[in-house]
Amino acid sequence: MLPAKLALILALLLTAIGVGRIAATYRAISQTSDESSNLACGFQWLEQGRYDLGPFHPPLARIAMSLGPYLYGARSQGLTDRWKEGNAVLSSGARYAKTLTLARLGILPFFVLASLCVWLWSRRLLGEWGGVAAVFLFTNIPPVLAHAGVATSDMAICAGACAAAYAFVRWVDEPDLRGSLLLGVAFAVAFLSKFSSVVLLPASAITILLLRWAGFRSAHRRICIALLVAALLTWSAYRFSFGRMTEHVAADAAGQGGIWSAIPPSWFHTLERAPLPAPEILDGFWQVHNHVDGGHAAYLLGENSMRGWWYFFPVALAVKTPLGLLILTAIGFFALAREKLRPFDWRAWAPAALLLAALLVCLPSTLNIGVRYALPLYPMIAITAATGAMYLFRRRLGVLLAIGLMLWAAVSSLTAHPDYLAYFNEIGGSRPERFLVDSDLDWGQDMKQLAAALKQRHVDHLHMAALYSGDYALLDLPPWDDLKPYQPVTGWVAVSFTMLKTYSWLVAQQSGRSEPAFAWLDRYQPVARVGKSFVLYRIPEGRR
Repeated sequence: MLPAKLALILALLLTAIGVGRIAATYRAISQTSDESSNLACGFQWLEQGRYDLGPFHPPLARIAMSLGPYLYGARSQGLTDRWKEGNAVLSSGARYAKTLTLARLGILPFFVLASLCVWLWSRRLLGEWGGVAAVFLFTNIPPVLAHAGVATSDMAICAGACAAAYAFVRWVDEPDLRGSLLLGVAFAVAFLSKFSSVVLLPASAITILLLRWAGFRSAHRRICIALLVAALLTWSAYRFSFGRMTEHVAADAAGQGGIWSAIPPSWFHTLERAPLPAPEILDGFWQVHNHVDGGHAAYLLGENSMRGWWYFFPVALAVKTPLGLLILTAIGFFALAREKLRPFDWRAWAPAALLLAALLVCLPSTLNIGVRYALPLYPMIAITAATGAMYLFRRRLGVLLAIGLMLWAAVSSLTAHPDYLAYFNEIGGSRPERFLVDSDLDWGQDMKQLAAALKQRHVDHLHMAALYSGDYALLDLPPWDDLKPYQPVTGWVAVSFTMLKTYSWLVAQQSGRSEPAFAWLDRYQPVARVGKSFVLYRIPEGRR
C-alpha cells in the first residue's frame, strides 16, 4: 500500500516534470498558426474592454495567455486583422521571444488543472497507486504536452471538460451546496474555454445520469444553483456586456438554405436587434456555425475533403497516441467488462463511458483539422488506461506487462521531445504525412529549423510555401519569395506538408483543375527533410 503523502508527492512530481518538459519546448518551437490570432483577441479584452475581434472562441484561455505579455509591456496596436495585430503585439514587447514565452506560460495552469483532476478522479477510483499511474500516463501524452505548450485554447477545454465531468460525478453522489458551487465553477471554466463545450458538457451529463439512473436523487434546486453560478461567471468573463449581436444572422441564413430557410427571416431580424447579455456569445456561436457550414479543407490517408470523414478522429487518435497507452486503455475496458458479474459500479465505468461519449460527439464533426479537437478525450483515456494497469498489477504475470506498456508510452513520448506537436506513434512511421497534416504535423513550428538548415547550406535565395502566420522578418531567412501555384521554378524550394497535401488540392478545386497546384514537384527528389514538416528541394536550371 502506497502512503497517501508519498502518492501525492509522486503525482506532484510527475506534473512538475510535465511542466518542465513543456517549458523546455518554448525556445525550440516556432510560433504556431493560431497563436497570434488568439493573443490579439486577448489583448482587445484586456486593453479595450471589448471582445469582437474573434468571438468564435470564448475569452478564458486568451485572457490567460495575454496577462504575462501585458505585464511585460506588450500592448495592442489597433490593427483590425487579428493575425497582424497579434504579431504586432508580440513585437511590441521588449523581446519577441520572451513575449511569446510569456503567452505560452499562460496555458500551463490548464495543464496543471487537468493533471489535478486526473489525480483526484483516478485516486478515488483506483487508490493511491492508480492515481499515480493515471498521472504518469496523462503527463506522457504527446498531444497533451504539445497543446499545453502553445498559446491556444485546446488545452483549456481539455482541462475544463475534465473538471466539469469530475465535478458532476461528485455532485451526483453528493448534491450539496458546496458541490453545486464547485460544479458551477467547473461548468463556467469549460464553457469559457471553447464552444465545443456546448456539445461536450450535455453529452457528459447525460452519460453520467444514464450510468447512475438507479437511485439518483433529484436535486433540481441545487442544479439551478450550479447553473446560476456558471451563468454569472460566464457573464463576468464578458465584462457584463449588454447589447446587440454584430453578426448578420438573417442574411447568412438566407444564403445557406437548408433548415435555416424554414425559419422566418423576421425571427432572425428580431434576434439581431434584441439587446442581450453577453451578445458576443451568440456572435461566436454564429461564427462557429458559419465555419462548419462553409467547411474546412482537410486531409486524411491521402485523401482531401471540405466536409471531413466520420472516422477522422479514430484514425487520428490511433496514430497520435502512444501505442502502450492505447493497449492499456483496451485492457482497461476489458477489466471493467470482467467485473460485470459483480454489482454494477457506475463510478468505475464513468471515465470509460465518458471517453466513448466524447468520441461519439467528435465523429460527426466536419472540422477535421487535428487531434487537438479531441483533446478532452485524453484525461479519460489516461484514467481508463490506469484501470487497465491496475488490473494487470493484481496478476502475477501482469506486473511486467503493465510496467512494460507504461514505459513504452513514456519512452515513445520522450523521444518526440521537443516537437510533441508532430508526434506520431509507430503506426505513423517515418512518413506520417501519409496519414495527417495540418496541426497534427505542420503548424509552423519548424520555421526556426528551416532558417538554420538554409543557413547551413548557404542558400542565397528561396522559393517557399509554408503554413506560417508569424512575422517572417523576425526569422533569419535568406531572401525569398512565395512559391506560386502552377508556376514551376528553379533553385531552392521549401514546402511544408500542409501546403503540399491540402493547400495544393484546395487551389486545384478553386481553379477547376484536376492536377494539384504543386504536383510538378513530384518529378524531383527532395534534398532534405527539415524538422518534421518541411521538404527541401533544389531544382536544377532548365529542369522545370
